[in-house]
Amino acid sequence: MKVKALSRSTADYTRETKSDIQRLPRNVDPALHPLERAREYKRALNAAKVERMLAKPFLASLTGHIDGIYSMAKNPWDLDQVITG
Repeated sequence: MKVKALSRSTADYTRETKSDIQRLPRNVDPALHPLERAREYKRALNAAKVERMLAKPFLASLTGHIDGIYSMAKNPWDLDQVITG
């Protein structure tokens, strides 16, 4: 019987300091991730929607704001009211 073993260097996965991010092995084979295209499409669609929602014409249409909006709140009981500052 033949046994295959994985051998990895511990230096590749050991952090130098506690603040370093721990590296994890990742398989990027598209056959193992069948929903990746749909996930990327959804992310791109959401990013485009947020980009459109926070575009400069939207900011310019709010009275009293010249440079930008730093905070935004909505009234949970009345959906027509949005308060910006």
